Amino acid sequence: MDGVETDPTTVTYTILGPDGVITVYTNGDPEVSNPAVGNWLLSLAPPALPGVYQYDVDATGAVVASRAASFTVLSNVATGVDLDALEWAVVGPCTPWADSQDVWDCCGQPMTTVGEGSLAVECPVDMTQFAMEASQLLYELSGRLFAGACEKTVRPCGNRPCGFQVLSRGHIVEPWWSGSYWSWNGTRGCSCQPLDRILLSGYPVREIIEVKIDGVVLAPSSDDPEYRLDERRYLTRTCDAEGNAQFWPSCQDLSCEDTQPGTFSVTYRYGQDPPPLGIHAAAQLGCELYRSCSGGTCALPTGTTRVTRQGIVIEKLAFSTWAFREGTWRTGLPLVDAFLGGYNPVGLKRRPAVYSPDGLHYARSVGQ
Repeated sequence: MDGVETDPTTVTYTILGPDGVITVYTNGDPEVSNPAVGNWLLSLAPPALPGVYQYDVDATGAVVASRAASFTVLSNVATGVDLDALEWAVVGPCTPWADSQDVWDCCGQPMTTVGEGSLAVECPVDMTQFAMEASQLLYELSGRLFAGACEKTVRPCGNRPCGFQVLSRGHIVEPWWSGSYWSWNGTRGCSCQPLDRILLSGYPVREIIEVKIDGVVLAPSSDDPEYRLDERRYLTRTCDAEGNAQFWPSCQDLSCEDTQPGTFSVTYRYGQDPPPLGIHAAAQLGCELYRSCSGGTCALPTGTTRVTRQGIVIEKLAFSTWAFREGTWRTGLPLVDAFLGGYNPVGLKRRPAVYSPDGLHYARSVGQ
């Protein structure tokens, strides 16, 4: 409230939430301040409940004035799901593909009535649950390619050859350490010097957040960085300022926390965001999930051949399974079919992988 030359004796803010709860604040409450004569300010944290909020401001005393208005709060889960707050692992992407706002806009911005009688107000439908369900389903149907931004800490162990090697013909060969490279039988090939690197799971790796050895954090970037990220999957140890090779620890005590001596840990962020078409497809699918629960009218499926308005009889080309049949996606939703047809045309269940006993193994996680 502003525009008056003197301050009133009492200033009262009355707020009606979308759940019908009325909250009153007056001068003297910590939320109400008087920064200047004739200016009063109510400072509140962002509301957790989405919907329409009605508010009224009344001033009495030396000045009598009143003002009424409303504002709308929309739910938004674009920042993702807090997996650490859950008691069990969640199947699906680390961050939802679409948020409540995306689904609400795609669905035509439906409203719902909250409260009864004189307290009844129209509020936007909260689409958070449907956005998460659509994101989880499309993540699985598209082969688990787009996990969003994920974060994990691993404890690498045994990333470098050591001990001895048993050849297929039964001979035991001992490795020879030159001080800068490994060789076999004391010979060195004429090629690039081998790199000491850690294989990180979760392609692509977005960034290395922190590397600790013996509880000490290594410098991530400077004039003389101690490591680098190669090919979005390998954490490579770099040489020192004098050009001498440095190496990752070949073993550690996994029973100790990574803040203690004799430990080694890597914290990094990985995962690929869905393309714009995937976001739009998730919004469309989320809208259909909402309509199926609310009893609304769903979109006509692709392949519809006849519609009778009276009684609503729909004839469509039959197929035995939902979504994928004979090499074609047929969910009945154009955006969903276009996305899945472009990014997973053969219906893979997950990203292809190759395993070799001679290759590097992924750095292991510990704990839950």
